[in-house]
Amino acid sequence: MPVIEAHILEQKLLVKSGDGEEHVKKVIEYVNSKVEEVRKNSKAVSTLNAALLAAMNIADDYFETKERLVKLEDRARELAERIGKQTD
Repeated sequence: MPVIEAHILEQKLLVKSGDGEEHVKKVIEYVNSKVEEVRKNSKAVSTLNAALLAAMNIADDYFETKERLVKLEDRARELAERIGKQTD
C-alpha cells in the first residue's frame, strides 16, 4: 500500500490507503478547502477550532448527501415498482 504525504493545517501526515493516490489527493484537497472556508468565514480561529469546524462541515455534507441518496433510492424503487406493474 503506497504512503501519500498530506499537508493539512500546516501539519504533515503520512496516509496509507488502498484507494489509490488520486483518490487520497482528492480527499486531502477537499479537507483543505473546508479548512480554508472556515478560516475565511471565522476571525482569529485557532488551528484546533478550524479543524473541528471543518470536520463539522464535512460531516454536514456527508449527512446531506446520505439523505439525498436515501430519497433517490426510494424514488428509484417506486419507479421500478410502477414499471413492473405496467409490464405485468
